[in-house]
Amino acid sequence: MEEVSCTQGMPADKPKVPAADAVIAWASLALGFVFTHFAVKYFGGLWGGIFWALLGVLGALFVKVKSVSVRLSHIVVFSIAELFCFVPLFSANYFVNFLAAAFSFILYFYLTAAISGAELFGRHFVLDLLISVMARPFENFTRQPRSAFSIFRGKTRSKNVLYALIGLLIAVPLTIVVVFLLMRSDELFENSMDEFSKHLPDFSFSVFWEILFAIPLAMYIFGAVFSMRCAAPAHNEGEPSYRFAPPIAAYFAVTPICIFYLIYIITQFGNIANAIGKTLDYSEFARRGFFELCAIAVINLGVIVLMQTFTRRKQSDAKPFALRVYTVTISLFTMLIIATAITKMLMYIGEYGMTLMRVYTSWFMLLLAVIFVLIIVLQIRDYEIWRVMFAAFTVMFGLLCFGDFEGMIARYNISAYRSGELEELDVRAFGELGYSAAAPAAELLEDTSDDRLKSKINGVLKDIQIVDEYQDGFAYFSIPRARAQTALERVEVLKM
Repeated sequence: MEEVSCTQGMPADKPKVPAADAVIAWASLALGFVFTHFAVKYFGGLWGGIFWALLGVLGALFVKVKSVSVRLSHIVVFSIAELFCFVPLFSANYFVNFLAAAFSFILYFYLTAAISGAELFGRHFVLDLLISVMARPFENFTRQPRSAFSIFRGKTRSKNVLYALIGLLIAVPLTIVVVFLLMRSDELFENSMDEFSKHLPDFSFSVFWEILFAIPLAMYIFGAVFSMRCAAPAHNEGEPSYRFAPPIAAYFAVTPICIFYLIYIITQFGNIANAIGKTLDYSEFARRGFFELCAIAVINLGVIVLMQTFTRRKQSDAKPFALRVYTVTISLFTMLIIATAITKMLMYIGEYGMTLMRVYTSWFMLLLAVIFVLIIVLQIRDYEIWRVMFAAFTVMFGLLCFGDFEGMIARYNISAYRSGELEELDVRAFGELGYSAAAPAAELLEDTSDDRLKSKINGVLKDIQIVDEYQDGFAYFSIPRARAQTALERVEVLKM
């Protein structure tokens, strides 16, 4: 792979910029405009996925034309990033779509470091990711305009056209201000401008600002893509200087919470048995303390990260035995806390049904459980934890993005209501489920003879229909929406 200086400015002799760089520079500008004009306006919709998919294609094109060497593992990670760009097709949940976009963004930009020499999901994964997002694109920030304008170099007529366009671009905001002030100063001029504007085609000046903001975004994108030709930053493989905390201080700092965790776990066995035996208020036990337990699990994860990061180690940077023991102990206590929290949530769902928040928090707790299991295994045997964690997270996150949790929640609650497990169906909660709730709700509307329930379901379906009519067809297209439209049409036919 050809080495390129990534930290120095343009040499004085201004070497010729390859034509491929110019094409990719203009393509990055077009991609920036796709983001400012479409992806931002239709946040959470299909255009967001299209933008990230095109960003990946642009990076792949750069790798191809520049003959940058890649490994099979890079291609696998790239394929995963592209796969999650299609989440808006399978989910109408904007929050989930945003998370999928963030995941693709992280993978794309981390790949720029991995392809240029960083170990894929190695020891310095977090540091390489931060550098890839916050530093490397800016090292090549000015290459995009230089590459884009290189097609005009050496051609006097083309240069003059370019300079004229730049001059007009600069004149636009100034001219708008001057014309506006002149119109305010004279009524006859204002009427003339109003009459003149009627003969002009419709044009939104917001496009001008969208192009303007697309320029720095294009420079950032091109800088990130170009960084794949630059060597990844080297890291000190010796004992890091930030491991300064004396081990004894770290151990005594966490010993008190371990004692209280032990007491808490012992008491929980009795509470769970009493709740199952109905000698304790079932709903009160299920409701109380769940989110506090979630917070404790997250705090414990932070405690482990701090201990592993800053506690002083042996000369070979090997973990002291006591550090491994305390890490396993805290992880095991956390696993029991997670088991308690999930038990509470399952009881609560059995009593009151599913909601998005209940399902999301349960998913998050299961994800934490997987992470703590991996941490425990790491204390017993060293392995590439970031690679395994990436695989586990991808599977869990894939279930969240492609699992249609909204539809699952609606179907579960309806099924539990029909079977008598739920005394009352919270139809209003269907509103947060969006399009995915339409088909199950329409089926229940067709089957039930309860007029009160029918009225509530009709209200929910009407709200979904209003949202459907308001949103743009292509930008918000998704499979759940198509199913909802089919269900709404069927219900309308039955009403006729």
